[in-house]
Order: sequence, then structure tokens, then C-alpha cells
Amino acid sequence: MPTSPHLMMLRTLLLAGCAATAGAADPEPGFTALPLADGVSLLQGYECNITVAAGDDGVVVVDTCGAGAADALLAAVKRLSGKPIRFVVNTHAHADHSGGDAVFQQFAPVIAHHTVRTRMASGNQVTGDRPGPPAALPVITFDGEMTLHVNGDDIRLLHLPAGHTDGDVVVFFSKANVVCMGDVFMSPGASFGDRHYGGGMLGLIRELERVLPQIPDGAKVVPGHGLVSTRADVARGLAVLQGMKAAVEAGVRGGKTLEQLTAERPLDRWRGSVPAWASSDKSLDGWVRNFYREITAQSPN
Repeated sequence: MPTSPHLMMLRTLLLAGCAATAGAADPEPGFTALPLADGVSLLQGYECNITVAAGDDGVVVVDTCGAGAADALLAAVKRLSGKPIRFVVNTHAHADHSGGDAVFQQFAPVIAHHTVRTRMASGNQVTGDRPGPPAALPVITFDGEMTLHVNGDDIRLLHLPAGHTDGDVVVFFSKANVVCMGDVFMSPGASFGDRHYGGGMLGLIRELERVLPQIPDGAKVVPGHGLVSTRADVARGLAVLQGMKAAVEAGVRGGKTLEQLTAERPLDRWRGSVPAWASSDKSLDGWVRNFYREITAQSPN
């Protein structure tokens, strides 16, 4: 999430972690492991959620956090399993999900949607993201979907229409009944569409409408950030975004300008349904602006 307050917070945390390691008395930051299913665990740390599936065939890793956390993440993965890393999957191009690719690709190929490689290779002048080095670029790309047959599980990689970004991939661990959403969903409810990476708020709603019916009952849902969730949590997140859209649409139909609608604070009722970093007045104003821009752009008049 290159220009979001969340990424600024993430970078601050990573810098703080590096500073902490410089003092012998300070504990070293790292990742904690949470078992999700037989052979599948969630590593949480540095504001990242990393899913690791380990078995006789080897290890599959979903996302690599930021570059500053890559070594700590690699060590945490190796603590979970002594088996070799077979595959690494990127859920999208944002650096807090793909920043460790160069480190992990020394051990296994990185798989991503083809737009992820393109965006990482070109960088983004608007957000200040520099082009990634060749060693960091995913070496296996796809469009649509693909399946990895590893450790007795069918791991399905599904590319969704542009929403959070234009390269969003949801990962389904079929046997384990674990679904990794990337930033298509963030606990406690709503994510956002990054227009600088080909996404949008209306597209994010369409993404969730497509993927929700495909999430099995009882599945453990791993959001891009936040707590392990359920299918019902994803449904509530979709309902929040649909409610936000309806509130802004009502203002547009009423002929209100962006300034008038923003002053009415139409999204404040959902303050508790967005991640903490997005709950400030300024952040919610940004969500109003993004919905307003997209809704008026598709209006016939």
C-alpha cells in the first residue's frame, strides 16, 4: 500500500525494529507462529501476515513482507520446517507483501500475476516506489488461475478483477481449508482500492462479490493485515463497502459537491469497521473522495 498511512506506519515499525537490534538490551523483533491447520501456519510480525504450508514435499510461502523484515521472516520459516522452500506466492505488488522477494528467490521461484512483475519492474513515480532489481521480480507469472499440487494439497491461485490492485491473487489451500486474501480483505472489515496500482473502491466491491461465494464454510481466512477471520467476516467487509458506496451515491444523486458531502462525514458510521490506520477523519475523507471520484466518473452526466 505505497502511499497509505498504513505503509508509513509499517516503514516506521521496520525502522524501529532495526534500531532495536542495535542495542544489546533490546529484544530482537521477529515473527510469531500461529497454527491454522495440519501443516499450515500463519507468521505474524512487522505488521505482516505470512502463510506457510510445510510438508514432505517442501514449503510454500504466501507473501514476503517488507525488505527490512526478509531475513527475520526467512529465519521464522526455517524454524517451522527444515524442508526446502519450493514456491513463494505474491498476493499483489505492494512492497509490504513483495519486499522480501529478492531474499526468498534465492531459495525458490516467486509466483505472481503478470501485472505484479510489470509493476515491480517499472516502479511507481507517483508513490515513490523504485523499480525492483531483477532478482526480486517474480519468475513465474500467470493470468486467470493456476494450481500447485504440493504436500497432498491443491493450492489454487485465483487472480481477481482489479480491486485493491490490478494484480490481486487469492490463495486457496483446499485440503487445509485456509484462504489467503492478501489486501482484498483486511481485518476487521474493509480494505481499499489503490488507484495508483490499477485498483479502485468499486473494483474492490466487485472482487469481494466474486470471491465470497468461493470461500468455503468453516475456512480460516488470512487477511492481508489483522486477525485471522472467517467467511462471515469477509461478508461483513463487503457489506461495509457496499454501504459506503450507497452513502456516497446518495450524495451524488442529491447534487452535492465533494466538499459538501465530505463535510457531512457520511462514512463515520463505519469507523470501527476499517483498520485502525484508516479510521482517522483524514483517512475517511480520502475514502469519500475515492468513492466520489469513481461514482461520478461512471455517471452518464
